[in-house]
Amino acid sequence: MKIIFDYKIFYQQKIGGISNYYFNLGEELLRYNHEVKFVCPIHKNRYVGKIENKNKKAFFFNFLPSQGKKIYENINPYYCDKFIDKFKPDIVHESYYSKKNYKNKTKIVCTVYDMINEIYPTYSKNSKEITQMKLDTVNRADKIICISKKTKEDLINYFSIDENKIEVVYLASGLREKRSTINVQKRYSDHLLFVGSRRGYKNYDNFMSAYARSKTLKENFKIIFFGGEKISKLDYMIIKKNKLNPNNILFLDDKQTNLPFLYANVAALIYPSFYEGFGLPIIEAMSFSCPVISSSGGSLKEVGGDGIEYFNPSDIEDICFKLEKILSSSEILNNQIKYGIERSQKFSWEKCAKETINVYKDI
Repeated sequence: MKIIFDYKIFYQQKIGGISNYYFNLGEELLRYNHEVKFVCPIHKNRYVGKIENKNKKAFFFNFLPSQGKKIYENINPYYCDKFIDKFKPDIVHESYYSKKNYKNKTKIVCTVYDMINEIYPTYSKNSKEITQMKLDTVNRADKIICISKKTKEDLINYFSIDENKIEVVYLASGLREKRSTINVQKRYSDHLLFVGSRRGYKNYDNFMSAYARSKTLKENFKIIFFGGEKISKLDYMIIKKNKLNPNNILFLDDKQTNLPFLYANVAALIYPSFYEGFGLPIIEAMSFSCPVISSSGGSLKEVGGDGIEYFNPSDIEDICFKLEKILSSSEILNNQIKYGIERSQKFSWEKCAKETINVYKDI
C-alpha cells in the first residue's frame, strides 16, 4: 500500500507527541513493506530528520521565521499536491487539521487526538480557528481515527459525526528504551514526576495546592517538572502562593536528563489533567515500572485501566488524600508496578500499525 503522511504537523512542531506518533507509525508501516512517504517540503521537525531519505520529501529548517509564514504555507500544499499526482498514493493521512483540501482525488484519513479546544475553549487563543480547521478536516476525511473511545465519544457529541466513519486505534509508548538498559539510581527516588505542559487543562495549580496542603508530602517528596514551557514568573508565583520551598521543585528538560531515566528512578508519575485524549505518559511510566497516580479526567481511566487509583482533578482534597494514601503504602505501590508492566504491554506500535492498515483498507 502507498501512503503519504502530509506536512501539516511537521512544519508546526519541532518535537512533540503528534509528530512522534507519525514517526513511530511510519517506521512500523515500513517494516510491513508498505511504501510510506513523509511529504513536508519545509519543516522544522526533529523526527523527520531521523527518517531515511528515500522515505521523505523534506527540507529541514531549524527556525522558520514568522515573516515568511505565508510563503511556506503556500509552498507546502503546492508541493504536496504535485507529489500526490506523481506518487498516486492509496491513502493520504493528514497529519493535522487544516482548511486545505487537496486538488487530487485521493482517499483521505485523519486522526483526531482530543477535543480539548471544544471542551475548554478559553485555554487557547486560537480555539475557534482550530475547531473550524478540525471540523473541515473530519468532514472531508473518508475515515477518522480516534486515539481513544472517549475522544470518539466527544467527537460525535460536539461535531455530530457519523459513528460508522470513526475507528478507535490506541497509541503506544514512543520510548524504545527498555528498563533493563536504564541506570537505576536513588538520586530521584523521593521525587514525584510531572511530565509536559503546566498550563490550562493540565491542572498544575490544583496539583501544587494539593501538595502544599500535605505536611507528609512536603517532608518526604520533592517534585520534578519535565518538559513543557520554560520556567516563568507564573511558576514562581504559584510556588510562592503555596509557600513551598523552591529548592524542592526542579524544572528539567531533555538537555539535563532524559524521560526514561526519570520514569525508572522517581517515586511516581503524577498526572492531574482535567482532560486528555489519550494520556501517553501513563503507558510510558508503566513500561518503566513507575507507579502512576492519575486524574480520572477524559480518557485517563480508559488508558490506565482498573489497576490504579484515580482522583477527581477538581477536588484538591481528593488529590491530596490519594497522593498520601498511595505513596505511604509500599503494598499499593508494588501492586501498581506489577499491574503497570502487564498493562503497558497491551499497547504497541505493531498493534497500532496493523489496526491503522485495516482502517486504510476499509475505505
